[in-house]
Amino acid sequence: MLRFHDPEPFRSAGRPYAAAAQAGNTVYLAGQLPVVIENGERRVVAPGDMAAQARQVFENLRAVLRGLGGDLGDVAWIHVLVTDIGERLKMDPVRREYFGEPGPPATLAEVRALVLPEAMIEVTGIAVIGDG
Repeated sequence: MLRFHDPEPFRSAGRPYAAAAQAGNTVYLAGQLPVVIENGERRVVAPGDMAAQARQVFENLRAVLRGLGGDLGDVAWIHVLVTDIGERLKMDPVRREYFGEPGPPATLAEVRALVLPEAMIEVTGIAVIGDG
């Protein structure tokens, strides 16, 4: 059975999609941006600071997973989109901080733009929660 999850504060952001979809133990995570949500409005944190933006993205992923009874240790794969591949070296230490080493398999791609102009990074992924 497929279930969609949209925990607060993500639900109040007025997005037309859920933060995650769960099929059995597998969770498909919507792309998370470096935003905080205040009063239903998204605000990009630390424009121009890749490390701070990466930290916020991983905190947002963690919040979605915790809402489902999981955590970042349940992540099986991530897909990282950045607007400047040269900034990757500023993101990598933050990723290690959140996922350890080795972290989950990852795909990294540079894109021309993200949906919010000040965002430098977006991360999506797949997690497996409760798989003994």
